[in-house]
Amino acid sequence: MKVKSRAIFKLLDKLLLSSLKKETSIDAISSDMPHIMVVLHYDKLYQQNPILRNVESGSENQENYGDRNVLSEMSARELEQFISHETVGLLIFGACENHGDHMPFGSDFIMPFELAKRVAARYGKKIIIFPPIPYGVSSHHKDFFMTVSFEPDTMMNVIRDILQSLVNNNIRRILIINGHDGNIAPIELASRIIKERNPRVVISCLESWWTLVGSIDRKLFDVWDGLGHGGEAETSAMLAVRPDLVNMTVAPKDVIPKLPDNIRIYWKFNELTDTGATGAPRKANTTKGNKIISILENVLLEFILDMEKNRWKYGIGGSGSNT
Repeated sequence: MKVKSRAIFKLLDKLLLSSLKKETSIDAISSDMPHIMVVLHYDKLYQQNPILRNVESGSENQENYGDRNVLSEMSARELEQFISHETVGLLIFGACENHGDHMPFGSDFIMPFELAKRVAARYGKKIIIFPPIPYGVSSHHKDFFMTVSFEPDTMMNVIRDILQSLVNNNIRRILIINGHDGNIAPIELASRIIKERNPRVVISCLESWWTLVGSIDRKLFDVWDGLGHGGEAETSAMLAVRPDLVNMTVAPKDVIPKLPDNIRIYWKFNELTDTGATGAPRKANTTKGNKIISILENVLLEFILDMEKNRWKYGIGGSGSNT
């Protein structure tokens, strides 16, 4: 929906003028107030949401903010223009789980999906974004209400079948954006199975963006390198792409679990926090979020362009040559 500020004022004028023409009392004007409040509420969300503003602004992103690259919104005819031996298939795997009182349950796929659309808009070539998978392996979060989880073998099979479906449709350049730590192992297992079956396919993955951004920009975060579930980095990223879904007034206090530096413990989440979040969400802000998105966009776009130079060959096959 495209809504401009002047359209709101036109609607307000129309409602008020209509009431005045009828020569009715102020009560009649009041009856139109619910309509006015709905418009004003939408305008508030609109002002908070850079996606809506970008679509309306008439900027270069208006026609290709990445939405036209989303398979679930294409017709068969529209899909034809994206299909070739150079098509890049972009997959997103997320989760459905508590992220603290301030963040939505779908954060692990909402942010990667928006990131994927931005990368597609900048790439400007043949890339197809497949519908995000909104569930993952979240059994370690199940003590928090409304966690929806796959069993690990189920998740691995889902990923395997999706990857094989892409290969069956002649998409052999695949990039995965993962939004959830519990999906890392199933993604690797499924990818290795498909690679063994189809040696010519290239399967790549941004496994854990939340650790990558802190390692690239050491000065970006205030606490714990931005780490945490619904913490400084994740909350900032959501503020950048969907601020309408974040309520900072109820962001929980800092929770920095005591964990060893060099050895991994396979914890349950209720052993780390009683708020549904870890890290320092109150340190999050939109400026940090925009920086996170910019870093990740550049990382992904640089990867795609570098692979393209070598026709998606790598290792011995790539050998740094364009031939």
